Amino acid sequence: MHPTVRSYLAALDDAVRPLPRQERDDLVASVMEHIDNALPPEPTEADVLNVLDELGSPEDIAAAAGVQPVRARRGAREVFALILLVLGLPPVIGWVVGLGLLIWSPLWSARQKLLGALVWPGGWFGAFLFAFAIPSGTSGTASCTFRSGQRAESVCVTMHSGPPGWVTGLIFVVFLVGPLLVASYLWREAGRHSAR
Repeated sequence: MHPTVRSYLAALDDAVRPLPRQERDDLVASVMEHIDNALPPEPTEADVLNVLDELGSPEDIAAAAGVQPVRARRGAREVFALILLVLGLPPVIGWVVGLGLLIWSPLWSARQKLLGALVWPGGWFGAFLFAFAIPSGTSGTASCTFRSGQRAESVCVTMHSGPPGWVTGLIFVVFLVGPLLVASYLWREAGRHSAR
């Protein structure tokens, strides 16, 4: 598929996002089929641009399909949603409220809202509690036995419980960095879909 066509279809899919999934998929497939039929076997950039100009912009197609443009602007709702999801404070309630604000915002798609919901439950506060709940690999119990024979000797075996310390550290870093990456992605996407 020609890169310009791919970009056009991605923009169209984004523009018709408010439609029900089946209707959206049918519309994008119909436009893709029209483009395929209108283009010659080895299309030039000019051929592609001519066909796309005849179709109109993705926003025009979305409007013809009955999609109302998003009038919302990125603001306090989105800021608080991301802060509460990442921090998770006050404990539990903060994360739940952040999730509610995320779902309520019209600036994110269902897929983006799901991604935001997968931020570690409880945010950083939850990650902090989780890190201290995992037993460290440095702790353990010692079991000693004494043998008597020609000479006395003792054999001690130390049993470690839990993963090594570096695994706990790695998990903790993932729980710290992961929510920040998701929040920055969602903030950027909210800006893209915000009313100008």
